[in-house]
This record gives sequence, C-alpha cells and structure tokens, in this order.
Amino acid sequence: MDEIVEPKQGSATADNNRFLRQWWEVDINRIKFNATSISDSVKSGKKWFPYNKGGSFRRWYGNYDYGANWENDGDEIRHFVDDKGKQRSVVRNPKFYFKEAITWSDVTSGDFSMRYREPGSIFDSTGHSAFAASSQDKLYLLGLLNTPVGNYIFKILNPTIHMHIGYVSLFSTLTELDGNIDISSVVEKNIEICKNDWFNDEVSWKDFEKHPLI
Repeated sequence: MDEIVEPKQGSATADNNRFLRQWWEVDINRIKFNATSISDSVKSGKKWFPYNKGGSFRRWYGNYDYGANWENDGDEIRHFVDDKGKQRSVVRNPKFYFKEAITWSDVTSGDFSMRYREPGSIFDSTGHSAFAASSQDKLYLLGLLNTPVGNYIFKILNPTIHMHIGYVSLFSTLTELDGNIDISSVVEKNIEICKNDWFNDEVSWKDFEKHPLI
C-alpha cells in the first residue's frame, strides 16, 4: 500500500492539556478551519487550527473535535522544553500538515475504521494519516480498508490494539481493477452520508442549524 500512498505519523505535543482545546472552547474568531499550508496558517494570524487526534470508532467522515495552538508555525509547541531545557514535544512530518488525507486512530480495540479528512488539519501521533497525489487512490484505499475483508486482514497483521502506520503499509492491494467497478463513487456517497450525519450534531463547526428531530 505504501507504493500508492504515504502513511505518516503526526506530532506529539507532550502536553495536550496545554496545547489542545475542543474547538468550541476557544474564540471562534481565532480559529482558521481551512488553512492549506503552513505559510497560509502563518499569514492568517490565527492561533487555533483543526487537530486530527484520531478519536472514537467512526468510518468515512468525522471526529473533527480538537484544535491545536499552532500560532506562528507552532512556535510554542516547537519550543516546548522541560526545566532542564530538553525538548519535550515532537513535530513530525510538518510538510504534510493541512493536506487532504485518509486517517485512522492508533487505538483500535474493536473493528478498524478509516475516515476521509478534508484539507486544513494538523495531525497527531494517534491520528495516523496517509497522503497521495491522486484523490482516486485515496478513495479506492478508503473503500478497501473499510471493508470486512480489510478488517479481517488487519487483525491477522496486527493482533494488538495499536494500529501503527507500519501495519497499514504492509496491507497488500491491487492497483488495477475492472473498469466496470466504480469504487470511488460508492466511497464518495458513503462520505457524503456520514458528513450529513456529522453536520447534524451540534459539535460540527459548520452547517449545523438544528437537530433533525426538532
């Protein structure tokens, strides 16, 4: 699979209580939800940016809960040290920040679930992400890895509760399929259904107006 996408591990702040907030806990005027690059985040002058921390079991779309203090290219996180001056935080793979991805949670005590992540987020060491130049490749793999077959193979590859990027890289897949099988459109429909479900909840930062039962 790592010939089709680039699976990457994200950052570790070393003090989530200090650097992370759920998005509704901070001034919404200080959040940028749609940064496209680090330079874009710096130019915005904002302090808080969506932070992909993995989260609970959810397929296709969702778990947009957290924001991270990434003001001025994450200056506070990058320079977070202990009382002896030793670096505590770890900033991994920043060139992939704010890019479109497919993502999964590190801890998977039950079935495996993978989600589409829109551009605009930083990702955590527990919110593993995979990146590809082709949207078709991402959709194809998202569909494949969310199947019962994908879940069964992952349980063979990894009997523990931690789904590290190495196990995902080991997943074998075909890159050429019967042209009559339109996987991408099925995956896009699944994403859209789960988007609408997420937007129906008040924790959604966009498109929420009222609960559908009201």
